[in-house]
Parts: sequence; C-alpha cells; structure tokens
Amino acid sequence: MKRFLNKFTFLLVGFVLIAQGCTKDFTDINTDPTSAGADNFDPNSLLTSAQLRYTGSTDFAYETWRTNLIYFSVMMQHLANVNGYWVGDKSRNNAGYEASYFERAYDEQVKYVIDLVRFTEDKPEYKNLHNAAHIMRALIFHRLTDIYGDVPYSEAGLGFYELIYTPKYDTQESIYDDMLSELEAAANGFDPNADQLTGDLIFNGDFAKWKKFANSLMLRLAMRLTKADEAKAKAWAEKAAAGGVMTSNDDNALILHDASSDRLTPCRTSIVMNLSYESPNMRLSQTFVDWMKSKGDPRLFVYGKNPDGTTNPATTIGMPNGYDQANKPISGAPGYPANGLDGYIAPNLPIVGKMDGPTFLLTYAEVELLLAEAAQRTWAVGGTAAEHYNKGVKAALTYLSQYDAAGAIAEVDADAYVAANPYNAANGLQQIAEQYWAATFLNEYEAFANWRRTGYPQLTPTTFPSDITGGKIPRRLRYPTSEYSNNEAHIMEAVARQGADDNLTPVWWDQ
Repeated sequence: MKRFLNKFTFLLVGFVLIAQGCTKDFTDINTDPTSAGADNFDPNSLLTSAQLRYTGSTDFAYETWRTNLIYFSVMMQHLANVNGYWVGDKSRNNAGYEASYFERAYDEQVKYVIDLVRFTEDKPEYKNLHNAAHIMRALIFHRLTDIYGDVPYSEAGLGFYELIYTPKYDTQESIYDDMLSELEAAANGFDPNADQLTGDLIFNGDFAKWKKFANSLMLRLAMRLTKADEAKAKAWAEKAAAGGVMTSNDDNALILHDASSDRLTPCRTSIVMNLSYESPNMRLSQTFVDWMKSKGDPRLFVYGKNPDGTTNPATTIGMPNGYDQANKPISGAPGYPANGLDGYIAPNLPIVGKMDGPTFLLTYAEVELLLAEAAQRTWAVGGTAAEHYNKGVKAALTYLSQYDAAGAIAEVDADAYVAANPYNAANGLQQIAEQYWAATFLNEYEAFANWRRTGYPQLTPTTFPSDITGGKIPRRLRYPTSEYSNNEAHIMEAVARQGADDNLTPVWWDQ
C-alpha cells in the first residue's frame, strides 16, 4: 500500500510541475513521447487520486476535520471536545463547517472519479478500471447524498465534457436507484484476463475483493432504504448477499497511509487528532465509555487511553458532551474528576491516531451486522440473525489489529465478549445497531447515517447556549451558501422538494 502512496506523491508533484511550465518550445513539449498525453496517459493515477482524496482533503484534512470530527464524532457521542468550535454536539451555527464536505468532495473527489469514468468509457483495454471507477463513484456520492440529501449527481463533474457548470440536483431516491444498478453491473463486470489495476490503494488489484466490496456496498445502500422503501431494501439486500459479500477481516476496504509527507499521504483523522491544540481537549465521550463499560468491552483500552496509564474500567471516566471551557465545571463537580481534563480517558493515539494508520471505508464487521439486521427482518440473506450478529461482533473486535499490532484483541477474548453479550431477538435491532455504532468509531459519517436510519443508540441530546435546533440532534447538514448565488435555480428546486434547508429536515431515506 505505502509504495502506491509514494507513487501518488511523485505523480502529483509531476502534474504540478507540468501545470506550472511555460509555453516556450510548445511544439517540442507536446510531441515529447515521455510526456503525459491522451495517447500515453495512465488513468490508473486517477484511481489513486480518487481513493486517497476520499479519505480526506489534502488541504490539511479540511472536511475530515470539520465534518467527520467537529460535527459527527461529537454528535454521535463517540468523542467529546471542550474547544468551542467543536459545534456538532452544541448545535451551533457554522455555515462554513457544514459546507466543507460538499465543497471539498466535488473539487477533490468527484472531479477525479468522473475523469476516470469518462477516460475509460468504451475502451476495452480499461474494462476493469472502468468497473472500479463506477464503484468508487457510488462510494463517493453515497456519502455526499447521505450528508445533504438531494445533490448534483447525473450532471456533476461535467463542466469540461459537456459545459455544465450549474448542475441540477438529483433526488436522493434517483441517486440511490442509479448507484445500486451501477454497483450490480460493476460487481459482475470484472474480468481477470483483462486489464490489471496498477493504482489501486485499497485492494492492490484483487478483483475478487473488488467484487465483494461492490456487493457489500450494495448491501449497505440497500439497508439505508428500510424506512423509505422496505420492499426495495429487501430486494437489493438479498441480491447483494447472493452476489457474494465480504467473508473475513481480510476483505476489509481500507487505505493504509504513509507518514512521509505532512499533508498529502498521512491518515486524515490522525492529522487532526494529533494537533497540539486538539489532542489536549479531546476525550472519549461519557456515553460511549459508559456503554463499553456496561458490556465489559475490551475495545475500551484500544480506542482509549487514560492519561495516568491505568486500565481499570471502574475508575475510567468518559467526558460528557455538549460543553466547552466556559460552560462546564469540568473539574471539582460531583461525579467528575478533580484533575479536570486529565481525569478523562482520551483517544489512544498510538493505536487509532497513527499518521501511517488506516482509513477504513467498509469492514466485514459492518457487513455481518447488516446481514444480521436483514435476517432479523426475515429476509433471505443466508444464515440466522444470531449467526451474523456473532460473526459481526467478533470481527469488530478482532479487526482492530489492522490499526496496529498493539490493538489486537485475542480471539478467546472476542469469543468471551460475544458470549457475555448474546443476541436476543426481542431487542435484536437495537443490539445490532448499537454494535454497528461501536464498530464505526472514527468513521463518523457512517455512524451518523446508521443512527438516523435505526434510531439506535438512543442518544440523549445536549443543551447549550445559542443552540439552533431546540435541543435536538441534527438530521443533516445544510448546503453551502455559495450554491444560492452560483446555482440558485437548481438548489431552490432541491430545497422545495425536501421542504427546507435546515438541520432538522430529514433526507429522503430518513423520513
């Protein structure tokens, strides 16, 4: 993996140098057989770019910082932070932060993946790369539409190709229909005898894993629809399971980062979590810590680390959400540590905050827990809800070694945890969703989406001065204000369809 990241760095530097070159000797430059042109350009570099930038902006983790962490991680009460600009659990207004994912995704993800789709279109020599491009396209837009609702989709990224600079906003329902169909076609389109993927940071060109990934992503999209269209959700979930989904932690979709550059290749969440003005104020949430303690969860001291080095759950305290330095007596109050922030358990940065650690895109644990829910609903996905639940929970513990060897949880301990927290059909959906929440720690985009869909865990909203949601946890982020001036007609159509552009108006599949 790391050698591909290094290769990407060199390619990017090369593109920058080319872009900055002057026009002297223009003819010679443009006939140089060693320069990149339509005839000798390797589009695998676009796959590398789309994959790496999906993990976060190269602009100092711009949207990862604001959307995944400042908003979603504290909204989902995995983390707590007393820096006042961590507004997610304080329901305060920051239009720039809310717009960050929209702005960066279209500039830094959609652009590359649409270029890749177009460059490989109707070219048999890039058959497999074209299928990978469509899977990446679904992955990218899946997150975008989950955050905002209706978004530019069918016309997005086509400024160069079709001179469309103000793309229409497609309905979320139509976006989901198209993504599911494209995943089905791509999953069944890989040909081991055709072109090889040489710029693949996720699976290193393993087509069997790409097919499992496509079907597993299909399953995740299908389960998003359980409230909006259960019949459609059932049909696509069963199709995904029949097509073949992930079967072990070896199939996990992840990008292993490289710490050789300060912004381009390190893990984006780790960049933020290690900042000198973030880590001292960042702690595990009281909600999450109390949940893990109640279940005897061995992940407590993988995800977290007590400042004094102790590992006694009984004396480990998570920090409550919804406060900042000025509005919380974080030391000396009853039930809170006398030594303030140093008394709360913090993220275990040597394990989950490594600069050269992984970004997980989709895991086997998630897949098994989604299958457990599908089985609980009596859908034909093979196996029982209990079987899938047990596999999913065990995988969620044992995959942590992929962060770092120090995060490994022994199989015997994982089995003991599963036995101590058995599946119970009477409250099975809640159990499954809570384990999914625990398994998506730091993939807060996914934690937020699944919480909206299932309603679990049952999070208690916080209260804070100047709260703009009336003490309710948001259901979506608002569109960038720039869209109202740059793409007014289309965004107004989208807002009219959805009802409002505010934090409490749910997206289509959340209604």
